[in-house]
Amino acid sequence: MLKDLITYFRELHKSYDTRSKTLQSAGNVIGSGAMPSNFLSSGGLGDASRILADFHKQSLNEAHKARDLENDVIMQLTGLRSDLQQKIKEIKGLSGDFKNSVDKEQETTKKAVRQLQESLGMVDRDAGATAGKNDPFLVKLGVDRQVERQIEEETYLHRVRHDWTLPLP
Repeated sequence: MLKDLITYFRELHKSYDTRSKTLQSAGNVIGSGAMPSNFLSSGGLGDASRILADFHKQSLNEAHKARDLENDVIMQLTGLRSDLQQKIKEIKGLSGDFKNSVDKEQETTKKAVRQLQESLGMVDRDAGATAGKNDPFLVKLGVDRQVERQIEEETYLHRVRHDWTLPLP
């Protein structure tokens, strides 16, 4: 939208500038001629010359409009557009901050809990099969560690979302 507004005002600037130059050119033609002394100073060609000179003073106003439009509107919009593009780049750069592994941690926790269930089920069937890394106590320690990791990841995600929803000062 800003790009379209900038283009609109640039076209308007060109229009004012072109009109200004055209009127200045025409005004120079009328203003360069000297009025002969035997012409009437009023009520004739002298009046026409003065009226045309006044009309061509508009060219100066048109030039001021074009300059003001360039300085006030177009430059401000261009700066705003540049600032907005910079902010968009910054926001895109921040998107990595919102990446998280909650889903991965949840899946790992499910696997660890299943492994604990299997280990506990094996104790009832064959106590010898639960030795070593399949020992229910060791498996439970692994589940506890994994649940802590998942909670840390969820807490981080919650904190990041909470920080971004706070009102700005």
